[in-house]
Amino acid sequence: MQFLFLLHITAGLVALVVAPLAMIVGKGGDWHRRWGKTFFYAMSIVVVTAIILGIVRTNLLMAMVAVFSFHMIASGYRALYLKRLHEGQRPARMDILIMGLAGLMNGGLFLWGATHLALGHRNSAPIIFLVFGLIGLTFVWRDLQRFYQRESDRREWLYAHMTGFLGGYIATVSAFSAVNLEFIRPAWLQWLWPSIVGTPLIILWVRHYKQKLASGRRLRNELDIRIEGASVQRRSERKRSRSSRGR
Repeated sequence: MQFLFLLHITAGLVALVVAPLAMIVGKGGDWHRRWGKTFFYAMSIVVVTAIILGIVRTNLLMAMVAVFSFHMIASGYRALYLKRLHEGQRPARMDILIMGLAGLMNGGLFLWGATHLALGHRNSAPIIFLVFGLIGLTFVWRDLQRFYQRESDRREWLYAHMTGFLGGYIATVSAFSAVNLEFIRPAWLQWLWPSIVGTPLIILWVRHYKQKLASGRRLRNELDIRIEGASVQRRSERKRSRSSRGR
């Protein structure tokens, strides 16, 4: 358990540091991808260790918030592989599984918080559960819309990537604040102030890109865009072309 705790802290610190680096470098470039992948894998370690520690130490809040944060990060990561939803691409089984588990977990968080508040429990846990559950369900609903609506914005993958990773980073800051910023009162504010501050900033950043693109700017002029599988397809086409010339 001591090893897992140290691994959890180390991975959390790595995630806290590299996420801002991914934000400030050129979007879609090599360093953006390197820092982004480092953040994703560091957060994967954080989530796995948090679930184990939460179960062993009977800290359900720790375990459930870990799943809550991982859904956002996984959704943002998978968005990079779902850039053609507007052309009829279907989500993989992995995407459906992630979304389904997140729906169950976030629905449980929301109902747990709402029930305890209705029963008159005014301590911090029901407030935290209620807010995180509501945010998580909003992300699940957004994924449902992206996967199954008939008309989809061809840039929706970009907005999903941004909101997923930024939302996951907010959850990381929330956990760091809850553990280290005990001077913040009331206790629920230790968990929720990053969401209160960060959510409007995410909305403004996404709106900034939407306005840029709506004004006629091409997406490739703003970001280094690479469609997964496109380079493989081009190499295959070149091979077929050379083969045809050889015959």
